[in-house]
Amino acid sequence: SYESIRRENMLINKGQVFLDLDVNSKIDVLKFISEKAREFNITDSSEGVLKDFIKREEEYPTAIAPDFAIPHAKSQYVKEARLFFLRLNNAIEWGSPDKFKVKVIFGIFVPASEKGTRHIKILSSIATELMDDKFKESILNSKNEEEVLNLLYVEG
Repeated sequence: SYESIRRENMLINKGQVFLDLDVNSKIDVLKFISEKAREFNITDSSEGVLKDFIKREEEYPTAIAPDFAIPHAKSQYVKEARLFFLRLNNAIEWGSPDKFKVKVIFGIFVPASEKGTRHIKILSSIATELMDDKFKESILNSKNEEEVLNLLYVEG
């Protein structure tokens, strides 16, 4: 569950939730989170992290369901594992084979040294949560950062 992930590494904290964003393309989303990663001292190179996000998307787009994408960078430029949550005002094209438009983004940053275990654990826990319709509805309709953090910190 999220609680176990949170206890392990405090992936997401206040300030890492971005609601009601006006962003018009996948590349703009990836630029946004790469810049924010530098502000949060998760990286010293937003350009390096951005390249790694783009490289991952070129392998296979990370939109995993209607409305939801989980872009992730396993990168030498990432200092510590972190998670950003973004919700856009309007769903955007993500280039997924299923033609899923995306409104909610879980951006995962993982140091290259931890890529074998850490990112798989984070990814699978988010993907598992997203199988739950109630969770998806709650996250899509959450009113503020606190509600999002509570959903991501759910005990259980």
